[in-house]
Amino acid sequence: MINMRSATVRFLSVLSLVLMALVLAAPLVLGATLAALILAAPRPSLAHGVAGYVLVDLEPFENVVAVGTASARWDKVLGRSVDRIILQLGGGVALTKAMISQIKILANEKVIFDDSGTRTDDRMEYRGITAAATFLTLDFNEIRAHSDMNKVAGALDCPSQGIRKLSCEVTTTVGSTAPTLTAQAMLHETPNSGDPRFNQLIAKVFNKTWNFGAAGEFAFPLSLMRHPLSLIKRVHLSGATVTAARVKKTNTRNVTDEIFKASDAQNDQIQIEYGRVPQANLFTIDFMPDGDVRESLPLADAVGMEWYVTVSGAGNVIVVTELLDPLSNN
Repeated sequence: MINMRSATVRFLSVLSLVLMALVLAAPLVLGATLAALILAAPRPSLAHGVAGYVLVDLEPFENVVAVGTASARWDKVLGRSVDRIILQLGGGVALTKAMISQIKILANEKVIFDDSGTRTDDRMEYRGITAAATFLTLDFNEIRAHSDMNKVAGALDCPSQGIRKLSCEVTTTVGSTAPTLTAQAMLHETPNSGDPRFNQLIAKVFNKTWNFGAAGEFAFPLSLMRHPLSLIKRVHLSGATVTAARVKKTNTRNVTDEIFKASDAQNDQIQIEYGRVPQANLFTIDFMPDGDVRESLPLADAVGMEWYVTVSGAGNVIVVTELLDPLSNN
C-alpha cells in the first residue's frame, strides 16, 4: 500500500513538472508559429517601398508658365490607392508656394481639393510636417496617426471610389522665371484601409472666403450636404483678425450642444498638448487632434450646424474645410 502511494506521488510530481514545462513553452511555440505564418503570408505586390508605399513619378504638367494655369492628367494612379501627392517646385527664380493662388485636384472631373499653396503648406505644418521650400505635399491621409486605419483613411482608393480620371490644375498669379513643376505620388495597393467603412470615403479640401466689415462675432454657415458617412476632420479659419470660434450642433433628437468653444490662445494650448503645431493667422477647429479619425465630426445626425467666428476688426477670413466624404457627395 505504501509502495503504491509513493508511486502515485512520484507520478503526479512528474506530471506536474511536464504540465508546467508545457505551460512555460507555450508562448514560445505560439510566438514562433505566428512569426512563421507572418513571414510565410503573401505580401501585397507594392509593399516593398518605403513604409509600404511606392513612390511614382506622375505624368508631367503642361503649360507651366510664369503666370497661368498648369495642368496634368495622372493615369498612373488608376487602379491604386493614392495616399499623398508631392509637388516639386523649381525654376530660374524658383516657383514658390506663395505664388500659387490655387491648387485643384479633380476626380472624374469633380473638384475634391481646392486650396492655395500657402494655406496648404500651413495646414501641413499644423499636422507637424516640416516645411520645405521646394516641396509641397497634398495629403489625403494622416501619416502621424497612431494606427494604420487612421493613417490611410481618406486615401483616394480609385477602384473602391470608381475614380477613372484624376487630374490637377495649379494656378500662379505671381510670376517666377522659367518655373518648373513636377509631381510624385505615394501609392498603396487597394483596398488601402483596414476598415471597409473608410474605403467608401476620400479626403476632400474646400475653401470659401467670408468678409466681415467690423469687429464682433459672426456666423459663417458651411454649405455641406449631409450624408450618412460624411465626417468633418478640421475647419481652418485663415485670417489675421480671428480671435475665437465656437460650434453648435443640433442632432436628430432635437438636442443642441455647443461642441466647440475656444479663444485663439486656449485653442493653441490644447493643440500643442496633442502634438499639433498651431500656425500664425490660422485658427484650426480640430475634431481629431490626436489623429483618430473615429473622432471626426459626423454629419449623419446633424439636423443643424451653427459656426461662429469672432474677429478683432474688418477683413477677410478664408474658411478651409477638411472632409472625409464619398466622391459623389459635396
